[in-house]
Amino acid sequence: LAMTETQSRVTACLNSALQSFNQNEQYLISRDLSERCICAKFASYLERAIAESEFREYVVDVEYNRGSRGNEYAAKVLNGHNIVVDLVVHKRGYDEQRGFDNLFCIEMKKAYKRCDLSSDKERLRILTDDFLGFGYKAGFMITATADIFHDEYKLVVESYFYNRSEE
Repeated sequence: LAMTETQSRVTACLNSALQSFNQNEQYLISRDLSERCICAKFASYLERAIAESEFREYVVDVEYNRGSRGNEYAAKVLNGHNIVVDLVVHKRGYDEQRGFDNLFCIEMKKAYKRCDLSSDKERLRILTDDFLGFGYKAGFMITATADIFHDEYKLVVESYFYNRSEE
């Protein structure tokens, strides 16, 4: 599945944030701080990368859970279940001409905790599915990895999602 030009630029922006985070924040992963702590700190790097890119009009929100069916106050729901992801990059609110403008979403887990990623990946599939109307152009499953033998602690993209397909 070939990436679109927008997906390629989005991925480059994400990779820039990951590189900066990984250069500066190994402490958080090496000391086993909470997923929320790591995710919130990563959000600050992502905000900086977004601000320095062509996507500067977008905002980064942690666990943003609104914007569905043309109503900016409605929770995102599928089959009666709320859909909340760790990070979203989007424009807040609803535009009458363009609808919701959702750039990409991120789920994050600690790889070394041996968590099942299937429910996180399913949320990313749903939110990037062109036919379900959430409109995210990409989704990323990011894992915090810890290699104590090589003293390497970093965030890596475990999978990419474009129009429901996992790469």
